[in-house]
Amino acid sequence: MINASMLPALATGRSTTGEMAMGDVAALRKALEAGYGTDVAQLQGAGALRVQSLEKTMLSTIQENQHFALFNELQKTNATATVDEWTEQSGVGGFLGGSTNTEAGAIAAAQGDYARRVGLVKYLMTRREVSFVATLQGSIVEAEAVEARNGALQLLTDAEFLCFEGDSRVVPTEFDGIGQQIETLDSADHVIDAEADELKSIHLVDRAAATIAGFGNFGTPTHIFMSQLTQSDFNTHLDPAFRVSLTGSPQELMIGAPVKGISTSWGNIKTVADVFIRDERQQRPFQLDYPAVATANAGMAPAGVTAEAGAGGADTKFAAKHAGNYYYAVAGVSAAGQSPVVVADQVAVAAGQAVTLTIQASASGAETGYAIYRGRKNGTNQLTDLRLVKRIPRTGASTVFVDKNRDIPGTTKAYILNMAPGAQAITWRQLLPMTKFPLYPTQAATVPWAQLLFGYLRLGKRKHHVVIKNIVPTGATWKPFE
Repeated sequence: MINASMLPALATGRSTTGEMAMGDVAALRKALEAGYGTDVAQLQGAGALRVQSLEKTMLSTIQENQHFALFNELQKTNATATVDEWTEQSGVGGFLGGSTNTEAGAIAAAQGDYARRVGLVKYLMTRREVSFVATLQGSIVEAEAVEARNGALQLLTDAEFLCFEGDSRVVPTEFDGIGQQIETLDSADHVIDAEADELKSIHLVDRAAATIAGFGNFGTPTHIFMSQLTQSDFNTHLDPAFRVSLTGSPQELMIGAPVKGISTSWGNIKTVADVFIRDERQQRPFQLDYPAVATANAGMAPAGVTAEAGAGGADTKFAAKHAGNYYYAVAGVSAAGQSPVVVADQVAVAAGQAVTLTIQASASGAETGYAIYRGRKNGTNQLTDLRLVKRIPRTGASTVFVDKNRDIPGTTKAYILNMAPGAQAITWRQLLPMTKFPLYPTQAATVPWAQLLFGYLRLGKRKHHVVIKNIVPTGATWKPFE
């Protein structure tokens, strides 16, 4: 409280002195304290005058540019049309020793082995929008810049993922990834089966390198892309004799030695851990991670799924150690995502058998393919106990899939590639680099735009690449036969 004798001096702007009761001093001091409150609506006194920290930084757990390991390394070349054509040469013609002749003998004709191949440009697009008001106010971040960055990350995420797992047979809007393009070679040498084992030595990698560099292929292996857990297996199983000082001092060693490359007789192969190469943690039913999208796609769910065990033939890989009871589930797939799964009755599988799934199309017929899930041996029918086997195209009102245990659920893959500069063995062909395309609002005060990326993955020399499949890393918590 101000002393009344002070008022005349204050009114004329002169300095003065006065006195305050101790209670009043305490109240004034409290009012002038800024404090540490963070609820803006509850700030009082000087705290309400505090300049807020509006640093233009937003901390979040999202992917960064460094995570797009394959896409960043791919050579980018221009496609001149939506239908992109090239010629793949697989041989120079003739046969070994076929050019020998007599002095005046008839000369045998020979011609190189060529195949015309076609790549279809696919269209990655995302629509983004912020309110006009959000662009005006001084917020923690610039709304339009953040959403533009989010749009770019979404397109790059899809491009990286599809480079490995894209399949236009299942979802026509996808471009074909490495796995699907190598599969079309129909070559056992270029798809190596780890048979549910770890990849922690160079045995299979060395075999893949020998295939790429071998006769008829004549390639150079340069990179191996693998999941995080597979890279961890290489790191932790490195022989202690190879652990060295990272500081140069012979007196000190550091525990751990990350494997940055694998040396083979056919070249040094750079190891790359790619977060978009999925292991069992990312192969659960779609609806567990995207429930709202799956619910919206309920109309694509199969009308029915049956599973029946029977004779598997000579090529089945259901061995005695795999015999047991299994649950299967199927979801409808399209560019809109996946539907909730339909779980089939449990089926008992013996050694030498195979399981035939018969999938009845949904009433809407909107699905373009199916995602096949299988549980652990003697596991449950809980969604959390199912993992992806593979995606397949829909073939009509009824689609049949025969499981011979050749694609094991919950496993991961490794990709040994020839990415040598100038080899043109694998490239990203783009019709349009990433572009921001303005849109125009009609009835709302918003700033909308589209972000576009048009292109596809070209494997110009399929024989220069090998896929190792059915890898179960040591660190996997869900294992198909345990």
